[in-house]
Amino acid sequence: MGPGVPGILGGVWRRRIPIVLACLGGLALNVYLWHPFFPFFFARANNDFACTYTGAVLAGSPGLYDVATVKRTQFPLGDSPQFMMYQRFPYYAALVSPLRRLPYRSAYWVWQAISFAAFLVFLAFWPGQPRWVRLIACCWSLPLANCFVMGQDVTLVLAALTISMALFFRGRHFAAGCVLALCSIKLHLFLTLPLLILTRRLWRFGAGAVTGGVVLLAASFAVQGWRWPIDYLHMLRLPTSTPSYGLMPNLNGLLSGYPHGSGLMAAAAGAVLLAATFVMWRAKFTVGLAAALLSGLLISYHAFIADAILLLPVGLMLMRDKASRAHRAAGLVVLSPLSFLGFRLEHVPYPPAAIVLLPLAAMTAAAIPAIRQSSLRRRLPAAEPGRT
Repeated sequence: MGPGVPGILGGVWRRRIPIVLACLGGLALNVYLWHPFFPFFFARANNDFACTYTGAVLAGSPGLYDVATVKRTQFPLGDSPQFMMYQRFPYYAALVSPLRRLPYRSAYWVWQAISFAAFLVFLAFWPGQPRWVRLIACCWSLPLANCFVMGQDVTLVLAALTISMALFFRGRHFAAGCVLALCSIKLHLFLTLPLLILTRRLWRFGAGAVTGGVVLLAASFAVQGWRWPIDYLHMLRLPTSTPSYGLMPNLNGLLSGYPHGSGLMAAAAGAVLLAATFVMWRAKFTVGLAAALLSGLLISYHAFIADAILLLPVGLMLMRDKASRAHRAAGLVVLSPLSFLGFRLEHVPYPPAAIVLLPLAAMTAAAIPAIRQSSLRRRLPAAEPGRT
């Protein structure tokens, strides 16, 4: 070993130590905030995985969206079962159906392993930021930790989005759209993505998304028969499908407690859609995608803290925009645990959903000067030859 090698290795470790400490700090904060839930939810599987396991057991049966059947299926699960209707499409129930071959607890830990593998996909392949930046952001993310505490499946959606964007930035737009169709696992979080496709004229990307969606829709009919859309819509109208909860990271959580909350939500949703469309039209693609993810989360109506995991890619995309300090600042706020402390601590002086609105407002404000500059350039006369 040459005399300079120890010095080189020492320099590498000196650069890595701050990264390791930053990651450990984020993990320690998450453990501190979520540890009261570890015995009941995480360790004993009394969480949202019961809903996924129910879908696996009932896949292809007439009772997939039937209240009585779901109750009978969930009653023996865990040691303190909760009633949750299955709310995913039939194709997803078919995909997770192999889990029904395992006892509930064994299936639960297999599911957690699958969820962790999906997280690693995001960590390894999300484009545009160094891996150590993504790692630190993940360690400090309260929504990501909540995904594992609650046995949620949003990490699978994050993995599908990651693979789609990795393909997109390699120029494989049709394939990227096909993979994006898997985000229909939580379709209500991606309702504004068609606006991004239309405003950016991403026709091959859109064609791939439509093709993938048709395949998944056909698979749903093949698994569940022709009546499932009626049963699905009936299930969505049940009062238990979306309980009233002021800590939702969306407009429902922000405004549901006010008088005339429905009217306020409709007006706010209209404003959000206008702002997001404006940003998608004027900003670069990554900022437009961030606007699509933010607006989809805001108008989702049914969303909880685990669904705010989508703010990880939003924050990373905004932080990489070197042309806008406002975007970088908004990205840092979104990735900061301060954005989500309202989900766990009392007397926080802001509702969590307000943090979701903040970056969209920053992007809208940053896009306005671009329009003024573009209008000014159109009004200025072209320079004559030989003159400056």
